[in-house]
Amino acid sequence: MKVGALEVVPLVDAEGSFATMSEAFPSSSSNEPWWVPINVALVRGDGISILVDTGLGPAPRTFMPDTEVYLPEQLVDAGTQPDAIDLVVHTHLHVDHVGWDGAFPNARYVVHEEDWAFFTTEDSLAERPHLREKVMPLHAAGRVELVAAETQVAPGVRVVPTPGHTPGHMSVQIESDGSALVVLGDVVVHALQVADPSVEYVSDHDRGLAAKTRGRVLEELAEERIPVVAAHFTGTGRFVRSGEAFRWEPAKDEGTPVE
Repeated sequence: MKVGALEVVPLVDAEGSFATMSEAFPSSSSNEPWWVPINVALVRGDGISILVDTGLGPAPRTFMPDTEVYLPEQLVDAGTQPDAIDLVVHTHLHVDHVGWDGAFPNARYVVHEEDWAFFTTEDSLAERPHLREKVMPLHAAGRVELVAAETQVAPGVRVVPTPGHTPGHMSVQIESDGSALVVLGDVVVHALQVADPSVEYVSDHDRGLAAKTRGRVLEELAEERIPVVAAHFTGTGRFVRSGEAFRWEPAKDEGTPVE
């Protein structure tokens, strides 16, 4: 999808399930598996190539160990080689967002400082081997850049704090030539939360703050009709008003410029 002079390409690293609906969303009574895409966004233009998050990553893995992954092939099919990635922006540091960290030899990595402080304690690193294996070597090599607030990380690309899912969760605002798109991360992870932003997700660190952020962000995105790429929704779309809440409206043609 074109956003002014920039291009945003949603890429699917994996699709699978790691929980039932009731396990993921306590208010749900369904024991059906939650089948979920794990998305990455490629942003390119103005001489720079950016990834927002890096997906599930290669085997062996303890999380979704048997799920096939596709990001390297998807990148090549989109016309971008791994060594062409200049910047990786992490919405947060959960296991399904950092899986291919280290696979981009020329990239620097942007993380919110509150996420960094939360996820890199001794206890957290003991519980989260993916951080020890994927992220900490990048920090040791001086390739991790911490941000504390809304920050422009590249021309037309700005990170904006959207906390709750994790302490330092960020979304990414892309603006060029009067057009805009938001890469949302895990502010909203399922249609249940679009229909009712108060629906809790077990992986939210601060469920109350996550719900408050979710309601505010959905309101803003629906009001301004801004196109969205979300980590666990398919493709590009918009959140639009539906009565007292919202609904997800997939984009009809992702090859056309953003209005």
